[in-house]
Amino acid sequence: MKLSYLAMASYEGPAPGIEIWPAAPHYCDPAIAAQSFERALSLSQTAEALGFDWVSVAEHHYAPYIMSPNPAVLAAAITQRTKTVKIALLGPLVPLCNPIRLAEEIAMLDAMSGGRMVVLFLRGTPNEHNTYDTQAEKTRGMTQEGIRLIVKAWAEDAPFAWQGEHYQFSTVSIWPRIFQNPHPVLYASGNSPESIRFAAAHRMGIAFSFAPPEAIRGQIQMYQAESAKHGWTPTQDHVLYRALSYVAESDAQAEADTAAFFGAKAEAQSRLQSSTMGGPPLNSLIMRPYFLGSPATVLGAFAVLRDYGVGVVDMAFTIGSHEQQLRAMEIFAAEVMPEVKSWQLEAAIA
Repeated sequence: MKLSYLAMASYEGPAPGIEIWPAAPHYCDPAIAAQSFERALSLSQTAEALGFDWVSVAEHHYAPYIMSPNPAVLAAAITQRTKTVKIALLGPLVPLCNPIRLAEEIAMLDAMSGGRMVVLFLRGTPNEHNTYDTQAEKTRGMTQEGIRLIVKAWAEDAPFAWQGEHYQFSTVSIWPRIFQNPHPVLYASGNSPESIRFAAAHRMGIAFSFAPPEAIRGQIQMYQAESAKHGWTPTQDHVLYRALSYVAESDAQAEADTAAFFGAKAEAQSRLQSSTMGGPPLNSLIMRPYFLGSPATVLGAFAVLRDYGVGVVDMAFTIGSHEQQLRAMEIFAAEVMPEVKSWQLEAAIA
């Protein structure tokens, strides 16, 4: 099983919570934001040293919980602070981007990292579509057409034109060329039947975030069945799962630290002026980590995912202070990681 560390670059000062969107800019202290980015980069280096296989970044807008409106910028910094770890864009929000610009940026990153990029293309949550007033009803089609266009742009040896439903370009001829042949490992969302069918048809992996494991079991089975219709068999490395994580010496300590963290956060947020616009829908695994407890408890949570067909786990260590996050990562690396990485799953993606 592969393990990924999510470099969230969360704002470390008082700010509205995930349920409030957009967060007013006046809450952002530039000095605290700069410190938050530096700590994210430092923890990314630590993740590589501890043995994580990937460091991942994500795209969000107008919010303090992930300050990476362009994840390629954060990924570029990580390419210069790490040496061997894969760097995963999980992911660019295709409807909010020019797909040719996105193809160019990823090709740059792949060259800068020596071929270490992994990419999950996403449609984005409804509130994200409001960032640039993108028409929500068009976002699925924009995402799927955009992915096809990006892959073609990486593959072509000569300039070409593209006349699609959502995108029209008279000339496409990207530089630099993508470093990996034919391109980085690609994932798509596994959250709907439409996205699962698209991923299976294009031999892409699927990904889930903060979903109860029992809820994704049927989706993974559908993905396997759809892939068979297209003449191929995905491995467990084609299935990615993201979850909040906090590991402590005991279950009681993990519970106490998590309760204290969320309690302090709620108290701080109650003092802030709230917006009336809602953020992304919340579920219990955003408010409470899936990987929560002692090493033995967390190992049991991993075993459930393994048995359901997950082969890559993206972990968000966002609970507590910088020191607590670092300690949680160290305990995980020492007492959980060796066992999880020893599990023999199907052959990895080439």
